[in-house]
Amino acid sequence: MRMGEDIVQSERFDKAWHVPHHHKKGTIAQHCLETAGYALRISRWLSRRGITVSERDVVRASLLHDIGMTEDEVFLSPSRVKAYTHPREGSRIAREEFGVSDLQADAILRHMWPIGHVPPHSIEGWVVVAADKCCSIHEIHQAFAPWAKR
Repeated sequence: MRMGEDIVQSERFDKAWHVPHHHKKGTIAQHCLETAGYALRISRWLSRRGITVSERDVVRASLLHDIGMTEDEVFLSPSRVKAYTHPREGSRIAREEFGVSDLQADAILRHMWPIGHVPPHSIEGWVVVAADKCCSIHEIHQAFAPWAKR
């Protein structure tokens, strides 16, 4: 995770360890780290099939994709509002605090697709969308499936 060491060691990411995510079964930081792991695996799978993906871009965007939820006004808003506001806030934070590239900011901004009506503009953005969904499915399964190990 050297590609995102500055993110993981930041005060903002430290705050993310204390913000619950997905029915309070984990934190934003845990979810972002796991999403980055999924994104890296998806990127490598695609690369083996001849599709070039920037691992640095997907790792950094994945680590920051839900960072907008660390802002109290976003976190405390109703879920239907949070779904639309946290990507914009996250993209802003990522630019201002971490100097992310335009590609990374776009991946963060559009990671909620199809809830967000505009899809990502890059393969890296699509990888973040897929990784976030895979991670969320796993988290929900672990939290609520009666057959899941507890």
